[in-house]
Amino acid sequence: MPTAPKKIKRDWVKEYKPHERVKDMRWFYNSHAWRKFSKRYKQNYPLCLKCEEEGIVRAATVTDHIQTYEQNAAGFDLSNLQEIYMQPLCKTHHNQKSGREAHGKK
Repeated sequence: MPTAPKKIKRDWVKEYKPHERVKDMRWFYNSHAWRKFSKRYKQNYPLCLKCEEEGIVRAATVTDHIQTYEQNAAGFDLSNLQEIYMQPLCKTHHNQKSGREAHGKK
């Protein structure tokens, strides 16, 4: 049976890691309470906030937390979800915001 060759670690090659999140939030985003809240929030705020600022009308597909869990854990309390911690975004703007956060940019 063939075996895979061992990987050689080269000192001069930068090691890339997939996005490094401080905390795994699947427990939160897969919960029934969050899914119910998110669905209701998108019904109340159907348009992307950033697209509206740019003069574009586009549906919001993501209920985004304005601050990360590390910045404001109160916004992730399932028993007390509040709209003040959220914003409606389209997928494009959400991915841009999340990418900046993951790489430490504002």
